[in-house]
Amino acid sequence: MDIEIELKLLATPSAYQDILSWLAQSRLNYTDSAGKQLRNDYFETTQRTLRKHDIGLRIRGCNGEFEQTVKTKGIVVAGMHQRPEYNVPLPSPDLKLDLFDPQIWPKSIDLTTLENDLYLMFSTDFLRHTFVITLSDATQVELVFDQGSISANGRSVEICEVELELKKGDPAMLFEIAQQLVCITPLRFGMQSKAARGYRLADNAAPQGYQPPAKFNIKTDMSTAQGAIAALEQSLNVWQGGEDAFYQSQSINDWRTIKAGMLLVQETLSLFEEQFNPAKKQQFITLTHHLTSLLEQHAGVELCLSAQALSNENSEFLVAAPHAFELKAKLATLASTATLLTKMNNLLSNKQNIQLQLAFGALLLDESKAPTVCDRSLRCFIDEKLSSVDDGLASARNKLAFFKVLCLDLKFPIAIDKNDDPWSVLRQEDKSSLRTALIKLLRQNTLGLQPEVTENVLTWCIKN
Repeated sequence: MDIEIELKLLATPSAYQDILSWLAQSRLNYTDSAGKQLRNDYFETTQRTLRKHDIGLRIRGCNGEFEQTVKTKGIVVAGMHQRPEYNVPLPSPDLKLDLFDPQIWPKSIDLTTLENDLYLMFSTDFLRHTFVITLSDATQVELVFDQGSISANGRSVEICEVELELKKGDPAMLFEIAQQLVCITPLRFGMQSKAARGYRLADNAAPQGYQPPAKFNIKTDMSTAQGAIAALEQSLNVWQGGEDAFYQSQSINDWRTIKAGMLLVQETLSLFEEQFNPAKKQQFITLTHHLTSLLEQHAGVELCLSAQALSNENSEFLVAAPHAFELKAKLATLASTATLLTKMNNLLSNKQNIQLQLAFGALLLDESKAPTVCDRSLRCFIDEKLSSVDDGLASARNKLAFFKVLCLDLKFPIAIDKNDDPWSVLRQEDKSSLRTALIKLLRQNTLGLQPEVTENVLTWCIKN
């Protein structure tokens, strides 16, 4: 068994030439090999037996040689995929499951029945260019550029991606190389594998929105430092999960989830700052500054989203407002969907966005390797912070929402703003957030209302 550790980055066709130029100008010690055309056939049953167990099964063919691979359940942390992988050579492109160690299969699976039920579900066919970068005697990274397609049932989608796979050594180098790559070619995280995209294509599945987890995997017996790492990891997952879904769906709900994840990350850094490695204090200050800057760039879009929510026919917030009809018309004009989507996609294509996510990923990896300090329990820490949540900070409501996300799992009693849904607060779509946004729009005269109308509505907002 091998543990595959890699970063998947979605690219544009120009990436290959950009990478060639970058490598030629760099001082990196690397080797490259001729491009290989790879054909991968993925198998499944009509009952989706493998999918239910989070197992992938494929046969890869290249130049008349074949290899059978099983990938079992793995994890994704900060965009880095880690998954057990089992490979055996084949004399022909025919499945032979008995060649694998029987211990890799769940006990509920009968291999004979499984092999009889399997069929070719989808295929990938792509040209792979491979570069092996040797950073030291101990660390080696394989950089590949894949371009081709996934096909199923007469339909296809394109493949154009960069993968950085750790062959040996320190996984942190994947983030370091990725940071250099995003400076020379447009890239974004690929949270879904080729296989996951193949399943969606084969099932003709519509893009699905991202649902933030109902609870975080944080336990009361953790130390505060362990809780800090777990909270940062899962907050970043919400950010990246929302972003991956938004690229497919172009849904405002997914965009709001991106914002919720970013605010969760911000609150994690703010609340747990002292729990991280003191030697990295300056790095924390820098990351916090960059995240604040990125959130400020989102501010204009957030105001337009609030305008859209307020102008929605189903919104009850403005029913009793003075000049409601005129106000809603102005809000709707401001929140043109086409213009909004353009602004959103432009923000996501900003290099600062992926660079910041990579920096957080590297930080998480570094912190998880640090020795655990037996400090006070997470429970004591949160009890103390909850008692001072109304501390006058501008982020007090986000902080409370952050704690509620944690407390859904930790089951702490919360006495403040019990009726606030933590996700709607962090997504900035609750009544308080919408009221704040409307007041800001009125004070900035963004809506272009008559002064007396603006004054009347502003007075009403403050009272309500």
